[in-house]
Amino acid sequence: MSSSPHPTPPATGAARRLIAGPTELAAGLFLLVVAALAWWFAQPLKVGTAYRMGPGYVPILLAWITGAFGAVLVLSSLVARGAALEKWRLRPMVLVLGSLVVFALCIERTGLLIASTLAVALAALAAPSPRLREIVLLALCMAGFACLLFPFALNLPLRILP
Repeated sequence: MSSSPHPTPPATGAARRLIAGPTELAAGLFLLVVAALAWWFAQPLKVGTAYRMGPGYVPILLAWITGAFGAVLVLSSLVARGAALEKWRLRPMVLVLGSLVVFALCIERTGLLIASTLAVALAALAAPSPRLREIVLLALCMAGFACLLFPFALNLPLRILP
């Protein structure tokens, strides 16, 4: 084997990184997975036609739209330079997902007012620097809005209080 007297220069720019936008790639792949799952779970539902829609029409349509957005993001990640992926912070993910679980467990037992107040307050704690006064005000305003919107404006059969 003969070694070349001139070593190859290190790769630069696009040659070094195939993925120009790793954040866009991650978001696009996530949307593609969500779209595939939505499409899969909507398969047993009848689609119908645009004139006479079945129960699967909108879910499958939204799955295709979500998949299209995911594909656009994946393709743009190959072309446009984007930010690098940040380190995942566990606390915000746990608090936001936990707020959904708290709402689901509390809505039947405590009513919409208490369940939505707890859920909003818990999710608001995920902020980098949560302030108690702002969290309480946000939770009460959002819960009040939910109590006006769902049982009254939309006439959904939800109890406001236990």
